[in-house]
Amino acid sequence: MENIILQWQIFQEKMMYLGYWDRLMAHLDTIMTIITLGVLLFALMNCFLGHQLMRLWMTVIGLGIGGGIGGYLGLRQFYDKNAIFLSATVCAFAVAIAATVIYRVGLVVLCGGVVFATLELLFPVASMSVHMGFVALGLVAGIAAFERETMVVTWITGICGGLAAVRSAFLLLHWESTVAAVLVGAALAALGIKYQYSQIRKHPPKKKNKTQKKQKTERA
Repeated sequence: MENIILQWQIFQEKMMYLGYWDRLMAHLDTIMTIITLGVLLFALMNCFLGHQLMRLWMTVIGLGIGGGIGGYLGLRQFYDKNAIFLSATVCAFAVAIAATVIYRVGLVVLCGGVVFATLELLFPVASMSVHMGFVALGLVAGIAAFERETMVVTWITGICGGLAAVRSAFLLLHWESTVAAVLVGAALAALGIKYQYSQIRKHPPKKKNKTQKKQKTERA
């Protein structure tokens, strides 16, 4: 808890130094509303199109995670706006490219990022140990996708997308019931998973035939 308070103080001091703090506070409600609407849209698409748009989500979440890490590091290390922006941009593209090119990294970024973000949205607590627990659960989910990719990605995007969409809608309506959000989100998740599986049956994911690849290599 003390560490989080310290980090917040550092962030506040840097934003005041850069001249952004007053503007941020003046438009905080509008900014939070726009962010929540963005989360709602992303969550709905993830719920119903998670597996179909898997590569896109890998890139988008990679940009978000990398940008957040780079921005945080930049705020801690630099007092120059351009240096902070450069740090955020470089990290964002580095993680996004890694997630897109290295398939297993992409699975961890996709599943882990979605799980972590959804848990943070549902249970916004200030305990560092809880945050680390969310990170660990996200990593476990991402690694689990190595063996059962279609099933894990479909269920994680469906469940997390449904829960996050309902929670975001409740926040916009100023409803604070986490239990109701979980119940309604579970119903939406069930619809999303059902729709994703219907699309998977229509357009099955292509499976790589290792034998054919070896034969082509030998012929070449």
